[in-house]
Amino acid sequence: LLQYQVEELNEFAIAKGEFESIEAEHKKLANSTALIELCRSQLHILQESDDGSVESLLNTSISQGQDLENYDPELGNVVSMLNDALIQVQESSSELERYLDGLELDPEYFAHLEQRISKAMQLARKHQVSGEELYSYHQTLLAELEDLGSDDDKLDDIKQELQASRDAYLQHAKKLSQSRSRYAKELDKQVTHSIHELNMPKGKFNIAVNFN
Repeated sequence: LLQYQVEELNEFAIAKGEFESIEAEHKKLANSTALIELCRSQLHILQESDDGSVESLLNTSISQGQDLENYDPELGNVVSMLNDALIQVQESSSELERYLDGLELDPEYFAHLEQRISKAMQLARKHQVSGEELYSYHQTLLAELEDLGSDDDKLDDIKQELQASRDAYLQHAKKLSQSRSRYAKELDKQVTHSIHELNMPKGKFNIAVNFN
C-alpha cells in the first residue's frame, strides 16, 4: 500500500509551495474580468475623471498651496505633503498600468490550473490532508518507504551473514568429522591388534563416525 501511495504522489509530483501558488494564480485568473474593470476604474479616478481626477485635483491644490505659501511660509509643509501625495498617486497609477499589462487571459493556462488544483484536492481528500499539506505528506511517505527499503536491505545482509556462518560451520564440521574418522580408523587398528594379542584372532573393533 505504501509503495502504491508513493508512486501515485510521485506521478503527480507536487512541488513545495506549489499548491498555494497555483491556488492564488487560479483565484486571480478566475476573477480577471472583475480585476480588469476595477483597475481601469481606479485609473479613471486617479487620472481621467471628468469630474476631476485625483491627480488633477492635487495639482490644483498644490497650485493654491503655493499661493498660500507665498503669503505665509509656514504653510510650506502643506505644499510639501501635497507634492508627496501627488507622487504617490502617480506611482499608484503606474503600478496599476503595469499590472493591467501583465494580466493575461489565457484559457488554456486557466484550464491547466483548474485541472492541477482539482487533482491536488482529490489526492488531499484521499489521504486526509489539506492541499497545503500534500507536499510535506508526500515527503513523509517517501522517507517511510526509504526506511522500509533500508530495513529490507539490512534483513538481506543478515540472511547473507547467517548463510556464510552456516557454510563456515558445515565446512569446519566436515573437516572435524574427517579428522575423527582418521583417528577412529587408527584406533580401530590398535584395539583390534590388542584383541588379537588376547588370543581372539577373529575379534575386531570398529568405531563408526557419522557426519550429519
